[in-house]
Amino acid sequence: MDTQPYKPPFLPIGVRKLLGTLIILVGLTVYAFAAIWLAIEVLPDHWAAQLIFYPIAGIAWAFPAKPLIDWMQRPDKLDG
Repeated sequence: MDTQPYKPPFLPIGVRKLLGTLIILVGLTVYAFAAIWLAIEVLPDHWAAQLIFYPIAGIAWAFPAKPLIDWMQRPDKLDG
């Protein structure tokens, strides 16, 4: 197992949280408008298509947000 020494993050946790929050707010707004556009312009007006689209659109944003949230919460230094 190759263990590398701990390298502290380039930005302190407070700055990472601020930047991450702004990125999430802007990204989620863009994502919501894109999902609304898709639902209005592209999605067929059929209950089955809507039944599939809305749960996927409601959950899909969380997958790209997870690494960003992990980055925001990374500690500045190791405990112990």
